[in-house]
Amino acid sequence: MMTVRERLHAYMKQHRLTRQRMADALSTPVKTMDGWLYEGVTPPAVMVRMLDLLEQRSKVRTWAEANWSRKLRRGRPFERGHPYRFNDPRRPQALAEARARKVKALPNG
Repeated sequence: MMTVRERLHAYMKQHRLTRQRMADALSTPVKTMDGWLYEGVTPPAVMVRMLDLLEQRSKVRTWAEANWSRKLRRGRPFERGHPYRFNDPRRPQALAEARARKVKALPNG
């Protein structure tokens, strides 16, 4: 049978959460998380029930923001003056150059 500390570690590892992210999800200071995880301080008994909810219900993970997600940064390729912008006279030439670079980069090309 796993202890609360072991379950907490396993949950964080499974969902790729940092201490800071897990502390934010539990509304707990990072120092308290460090105490629970590394300094031998026993987490409160309510953590058992909280971990049950987090492990079993995806909606609870979403509400608590205890999901790991990589948010991709998106550029703004179609700003004014960008050659790929629709109705830009340079667009056909820019697309042709990009396709040529892609074909050249392919291993069989």
